[in-house]
Amino acid sequence: MNHTKDIVSGWIELSGLPKFTTTILPFLLGAVLAWADGYPFDGAVFAISLLAVFLLTEFCFVLNASSVYADLKQKGIDFGRVDGTSTLHNTAVSGRFNAFAKGRITVKQANIGAYLCALAALPLGVLLHFYFKTGSLTLLLGLFGIIIPYSYSRGPRFSYHGLGEIALTAGVGWLTVFSGYYLQSHQVSWLPTIVALPWIIDVFKLKLTREIPDFECDLSIDRRNLAIRLGKTTTASLYLPLTICSWLTFIPLLFLDLGIPYVLFVLLAIPMYFTAKSLPLIRTFKKSLIRTRGDEEIKEGISAITKNAFTGMILIPAALLVIFGLAMVL
Repeated sequence: MNHTKDIVSGWIELSGLPKFTTTILPFLLGAVLAWADGYPFDGAVFAISLLAVFLLTEFCFVLNASSVYADLKQKGIDFGRVDGTSTLHNTAVSGRFNAFAKGRITVKQANIGAYLCALAALPLGVLLHFYFKTGSLTLLLGLFGIIIPYSYSRGPRFSYHGLGEIALTAGVGWLTVFSGYYLQSHQVSWLPTIVALPWIIDVFKLKLTREIPDFECDLSIDRRNLAIRLGKTTTASLYLPLTICSWLTFIPLLFLDLGIPYVLFVLLAIPMYFTAKSLPLIRTFKKSLIRTRGDEEIKEGISAITKNAFTGMILIPAALLVIFGLAMVL
């Protein structure tokens, strides 16, 4: 019983449930956008597709965590303390190496569970496609939801060749919103892509930013992502232009033919505020790198930056959800 309990607790730790907001919220945004666009609410389709998104998110996060851990072990890198906790920082797993380091779950068990999640999502896609007739692209979208996270860590290993950022942006940034819209509307439209643009750019920006504290870890396992290729200073310098690009893509939302009162778009100031909080921190962080200040000071700086950047990023689909939801009511 204790062994099973350890595996379950280890699995939950590997999953990183708070990060599920990065897939669930944009998927909900896509669905709400479809309803705001005049398509009827389909409760059964919504519930089944939401479960599928949850399973594929589990598949993505756990597989990535076990892949990084396995690569570190293969390199013979010792990253555990005597108490079994992890000393090697890695935001990709948010400290969840501890589940492996303490022996609560093995890489093999984690991989089996991850693949079972992907396998469980397949019949849900078949049900949506053939029984609920949600559209000819349904199964294809589901397969993309499996292929992208698999290719990120395994197979082509996009994250090791400077393509992981693009893969993650396509999956988390675009696919989630488009799928949420398509499964409710059964129609292909530019609308979800236009609405998702600020989110897409911010996903790419945050991915780059979170690779900075992972720099040494990724370098040790030959993970040649964009941060490794560009260097910490150049990567940090991209924060401001990407932030501006994200904010500029709010403008087309004002011209959507959905009857949304302009006053509701004031809510977008909330994610903008949290994102802006990181801008002066980025400047200070770059100076710290140039002056080669202590590791602890640099880690504290990037930790504050990523915290604000993540909050600002996740508040984009949250704010848009409220805007389109209120638009339907009004």
